[in-house]
Amino acid sequence: MTTQLRVGCWAFTASAEVASNAAEIRRGIAAAATAGVRVLLTPECALTGYPGAVRADLADLDVCALAEHEERLLAEAERVGVVLILGTASPSGSPPGKGSWTNEAVALTARYRKRCLTPGDTACFTAGSEPAVLTVDGWRLGLAICYDLRFPDVWSDLARLAVDANLVLAHMAGSDLEPGTKAAVIPAFCAVRAAETATPLVLANTAAGDRWLDSATWDARGVQGARTASGLLVTELARRTDYAPWYGGLRSTYLQRTR
Repeated sequence: MTTQLRVGCWAFTASAEVASNAAEIRRGIAAAATAGVRVLLTPECALTGYPGAVRADLADLDVCALAEHEERLLAEAERVGVVLILGTASPSGSPPGKGSWTNEAVALTARYRKRCLTPGDTACFTAGSEPAVLTVDGWRLGLAICYDLRFPDVWSDLARLAVDANLVLAHMAGSDLEPGTKAAVIPAFCAVRAAETATPLVLANTAAGDRWLDSATWDARGVQGARTASGLLVTELARRTDYAPWYGGLRSTYLQRTR
């Protein structure tokens, strides 16, 4: 079991071309391996491109080719010692049609389906229903996607599963009906989700020019750390036990009160 875990985000702007996105993610894997990163996050829908941003929907995707890209990327990362957490989508119906895909964060040993969908998401996606956790070097890592940040039950479910850190894939960009509001509010949500369960949080966001926040990290106290607009963000996650004992007590109290 490691005391610290080196986690990276590969922040880039996905396109509607799956092969192009896969090539960009390969660049991220190579950069992460060089930097000694153990776990690498991509943005939400990094492989497919986010519907409503770079593509109208997912109807034109070749499902078999998409699955092959996913499998190859996960395997290539594993070969260089990196655990890739890939933003992608999978069909949940046959044949895949409107609203019959799931928005996913995928690793070799875990597959999380986004539980909380925006009104725009529902045009393409159906919601998942279960939390997902993977273990890397003794760290239990909870997975979440974007809009999940706004809903406390997602985080209490992960806390009850004894996660040591939470990893969030996001595509937080586009028009804001009240300019500047999301740029102020979303980092606050990240800080609260870290602080309320004394659990470090890493968010990998798109690098699109209209993004609402950079990819960034928050420690077990809820304090924001490293951030980047694009490229590789590297952070050393520390366990809550590396801080004052009070944080361990906070986690215990939270779990007692949310049973």
